[in-house]
Amino acid sequence: MLKKLILAAAGLALAAPAFAHDGGRGHGWGHYERHPHFHPRPVVVMPPPRVFYAPPAPVYYAAPAPVYYAPPPVVYRPAPVYAPPVAVLPPSGVSIRLHFPL
Repeated sequence: MLKKLILAAAGLALAAPAFAHDGGRGHGWGHYERHPHFHPRPVVVMPPPRVFYAPPAPVYYAAPAPVYYAPPPVVYRPAPVYAPPVAVLPPSGVSIRLHFPL
């Protein structure tokens, strides 16, 4: 375990210069200027653009499709239902009245 730790530390020590940073003064060999030259861009001041508000474009919709309705159903009144005719018999002279209490 100690041997692996020593090898890792030695490898890091040897690779450290490869990871060194030049402090932002260049990006490779030979770029060691102390004072970088900056040229300010010319300042151009322009007025803001004029804004014109126009009414929205008219929107045209297609006419709705015509709606066709079927004619109303014909409803007939049902035929009247009459009671069947009852034969009328002449009254007989004998009458028996039986009254049973329920």
